[in-house]
Parts: sequence; structure tokens; C-alpha cells
Amino acid sequence: MLEIYKNSYVTLDEANQYFEEKLKADFWSELDKTVQEKALITASRQIDIQPFLGIKADPKQYMSFPRIIRGKRYEVLYRVKAAVCEQVLGLFLNDYEDNPNIKSLTLGSASITFRDNADFELCAEAKLLLSGLLKKGFDIENAYFEEIY
Repeated sequence: MLEIYKNSYVTLDEANQYFEEKLKADFWSELDKTVQEKALITASRQIDIQPFLGIKADPKQYMSFPRIIRGKRYEVLYRVKAAVCEQVLGLFLNDYEDNPNIKSLTLGSASITFRDNADFELCAEAKLLLSGLLKKGFDIENAYFEEIY
């Protein structure tokens, strides 16, 4: 089940609006709600594990956003939500046989199993949307160290 800021950055309504305005996204409206939710959760998880600048606003929050970057709090940016939607497109639009993110595909009642997060690749559009938000090397300004006793 899709839970905003617990397992997805994008609601179904936001995704529907994004894909309504996007070329080559007609497939989205043909998917059932359960598959749409699974796709958004999978793509959100893949985006969420990227090395974002800054630190979580609350160390106990489920996902990487909201974040504190250079002393300023940022909620989920539109670019992050768009990157999730683009990653969903990347999951579905590539050739199923050549798509490195799909583990298995069943056409009878449309079942797709995605690979674990460790085995995925971000699509080019998602990478571009996230550029400038990701760490390059060590982020000393927002470094976080835990003391271990």
C-alpha cells in the first residue's frame, strides 16, 4: 500500500497528472492501481537511496526527504518527484527483455517483478533531474558522525 513519505514520494494523483502530460506514458492509465502503487514505491526506493546532499530533517523519518541542506530545510522537491515518475517510465518503457530493472514479467493479468534496489539502474532522465542534489565525494559541510560506545 502506498504511503506518502513512508514508501513513496509521489501520490497516485501526482503521478496521474505527471503522466497525463508526458509523451509515451499512455500505458500508465492502463495499469491497475496496485501495479501503479508498486511502481511508485519501487521507483521511490530507488531514488531514495541516492547520496543526497545534506542530512535528514529528522533522523527517525522513513525516507531521505525532508532534508537539511546547508542549514535550510527542504521538503520533497518537484525534481525528486519528477525523478520518481521518470524512473517509473524507465522501468516500463525499456525493452522488457533488456531492462536491467525487471526480474520477471507475466502478461496474463500483467504481473511485473522488479529487481532488488541493489541491482537497479536509474534512467537517464531521473539522473539529470537529481543532478545538483547529489553528493560528489564527501560532504564535509553536512557531515554526520555517530559516536559508538
